[in-house]
Amino acid sequence: MTEQPLHADKQAVFFANRLVKWYRHLRKWAARTDTGCYRLYDRDIPEIPLSVDLYTEASPEKTRYLCISLYERPYEKSDAEEQQWIKAMIAAASEALNIPVSDIFSRIRRRQKGTSQYTKSDSKNRDILVREGGLLFRINLSDYLDTGLFLDHRNTREMVRKEASGKSVLNLFCYTGAFSVYAAAGGAAAVDSVDLSNTYLSRARENFRLNGFSPAPGSPWSFICADTMEFLRRAGVSGRRWDLIILDPPTFSNSHKTESVLDINRDWPDITAQCLKVLSPAGVLYFSSNSRKLKFDPALLPPGYGSDEITARTIPEDFRNHPPIHRCYRIFPEKI
Repeated sequence: MTEQPLHADKQAVFFANRLVKWYRHLRKWAARTDTGCYRLYDRDIPEIPLSVDLYTEASPEKTRYLCISLYERPYEKSDAEEQQWIKAMIAAASEALNIPVSDIFSRIRRRQKGTSQYTKSDSKNRDILVREGGLLFRINLSDYLDTGLFLDHRNTREMVRKEASGKSVLNLFCYTGAFSVYAAAGGAAAVDSVDLSNTYLSRARENFRLNGFSPAPGSPWSFICADTMEFLRRAGVSGRRWDLIILDPPTFSNSHKTESVLDINRDWPDITAQCLKVLSPAGVLYFSSNSRKLKFDPALLPPGYGSDEITARTIPEDFRNHPPIHRCYRIFPEKI
């Protein structure tokens, strides 16, 4: 007998129950770790293809917000039906968690190539401050597909903080600089943050200021607007070296600011090799990708380098989906 699909009203009940369950489970952990942003739901129920992230404002009021993302369905659904359905799910989330509908933001994630997934969706400009691991970050709830803080790399950022003391750190494709802030908080001697977007670098500088690190000229914190591959080539020629390198690139990028096109599934051996050319003799490269098609083969690394897959250690408790949302590798010079 074929199982009948759930109607929207029953879906709303199951969705609300799941949100309440995970909120009760995660809020105690969040309080212990001084973290105000985490994932509550991630396509747990196949017929409800949503992800839900909770953000608590770092203010005395501790106002809570939700960002709800609808993933593309494997079947057609009219825009009118989809809008009615998402409104029902938002209403269910609002009632379940006692969060006003006006503080819930929704967006649709589509399979897109290039930079289009980061295009502005509207101009509400809802910026708030949140805490993660005791650090402050400014995020945008309304205007982009992503808020400015990738929650799935919370554990990886903590690894960087613990390893950064006294080291020179290079953060490539730095986005809004979360890895860089963690490195500075961990006592890094210097942090260089590279991205092709001045908008992201401006937010990275602000995140440094929020945490008491002045990004003024002459400080050990630099913010470099450049194409990553070109930056690595120039750095290799100049002989610069870093003790700790973070490489978390987009799966695909074809920015109008550069003639090169990045396809991480194809280009990962080249870009990791370029990183290893500027890695110090005792350094470590953290390489991560969200691409589920990437085939990482240690045999394609340059001679003299080894790797460990550390994905299991880098997936936080609130990202329970399978397969993992990202894969992460620690690459290092092998001892002779």
